[in-house]
Amino acid sequence: MLRKMIPGSLVLLVLICVTTVQSEVKAQSGKQEAAVLNTTIPVKMNYLIYLPEDYEQKDKWPLLLFLHGAGERGEDLDLVTVHGPPKLVKNGKQFPFIVVSPQCPKDQLWQPVELTALLNEIEKKYRVDQDRIYVSGLSMGGFGTWSLAAYTPYRFAALVPICGGGEKFWVKKVKHVPIWVFHGAKDTAVRLERSQTLVDELKKANADISFTVYPEASHDSWTETYNNPKVYEWLLQQKKKPESEVKAAEQKEEEDRKAKRAAAKKEK
Repeated sequence: MLRKMIPGSLVLLVLICVTTVQSEVKAQSGKQEAAVLNTTIPVKMNYLIYLPEDYEQKDKWPLLLFLHGAGERGEDLDLVTVHGPPKLVKNGKQFPFIVVSPQCPKDQLWQPVELTALLNEIEKKYRVDQDRIYVSGLSMGGFGTWSLAAYTPYRFAALVPICGGGEKFWVKKVKHVPIWVFHGAKDTAVRLERSQTLVDELKKANADISFTVYPEASHDSWTETYNNPKVYEWLLQQKKKPESEVKAAEQKEEEDRKAKRAAAKKEK
């Protein structure tokens, strides 16, 4: 049985563009011409993986992807165990799901395409329930949680971004995903409004959104969150909505918007 985190490393070639170049054409001076990039880039990512102690007894398991903050970047995987689920596992905590905790390289930010490559690899190697993949992160990892979900909006069953933020236009892509947001009211590193803005947009879209603000917390709003059993209970209750169902609802909303715009024009 596996009762501890196992270090791993991902080395992949990520395809940037699959278009075939028909012929080599060099740009001519004084002209603007079309060109195609067709290349691959290597992805190397160190990560910790935790498997439940009764892993072999089930065909598939929920998975939590944990994204650390800026202070844990580098090449030393022990840094990843400073906060969050990896810290709890290191101290003996047992979870009823797989935990994958990658490490972001020094001076870099979380890149959705690289995290997607990691998840693809994990799904191939382990018994992952693809309808119950969750993402959570703190600070820089909170931003990474929002951006990854916007990049692959039909992949995740739930999100728990902590003291993060993102772009308002991301919201329409993830409004079908249950999200529980956490932030400290006295956070001066990442201001409360970075989360509040996204929460407000999601509420306007009638999303399944919860927002917990710790009145006395500064930047560290993650310790209390990850120590709260109710967070994990809530996660395990969430299951991904079928992509076809979500896309059908999105199409209907778009058709309704077009109909309203057309009706408004006629009234003029």
